[in-house]
Amino acid sequence: MRIVVQRLFPFFLLLAILFPFLFFDKGVILLFVNGQRTPFLDSVFIKSSSLGNAITVAFVMVLVLRFKLKWLAIFLLAFALQIILVLLFKKGFYSGELRPYLYFYRSRLGNLIHLVEGVKIRYVNSFPSGHTATIFFLVSFFALLSRNRSASWVLMSLGLVVGISRIYLVQHLFVDVYFGILFGTLSSTSAYLIVKRIPKKWHSKQIHIDVQQVQQTTQNALRQLFNG
Repeated sequence: MRIVVQRLFPFFLLLAILFPFLFFDKGVILLFVNGQRTPFLDSVFIKSSSLGNAITVAFVMVLVLRFKLKWLAIFLLAFALQIILVLLFKKGFYSGELRPYLYFYRSRLGNLIHLVEGVKIRYVNSFPSGHTATIFFLVSFFALLSRNRSASWVLMSLGLVVGISRIYLVQHLFVDVYFGILFGTLSSTSAYLIVKRIPKKWHSKQIHIDVQQVQQTTQNALRQLFNG
């Protein structure tokens, strides 16, 4: 547990610092963040928000397949836990929870928000932020993998930018993002502690992948798909 606290200290500190903001009026933080709009920030936050997509997980998964089995197991378990937590609340306990767009318009405050052109607005299933949970599962995983404290701060900051982007783009309220941070970090922490308790005979083993063969097989499959 000591290693977890050391390597994820920036994440736990972030959660502690942000906790009091949960007691602000529901839309205050969104109005402040969204009110800072500039063309530059529009571009930055549109691009950074995409880092919370499932395609990012797929890309990272290709890299993790080359790690030792211990870290592959942690990654897969953390991913599974993160998905379960997000779906349990988003599709279960808080199914139908209004997203900011509908929340503000039903409160007759729609004129206070500014939508970013080209961003598809969603209306329900707001809690928690899935993009934020995904990116924090990823960055906290790599923070655990890394022994560099500076890397943990950089990774946490990257995740925070994605979380802020979800508020800036009027996709989520602060509470959604906060619990996305919590669920993502909790998933990696739990997975790490669980795998550490499993007998370690297989921890140092690796899956050997012929990268060139994978690339060739993928190219052949794509040719058949588009030429068939």
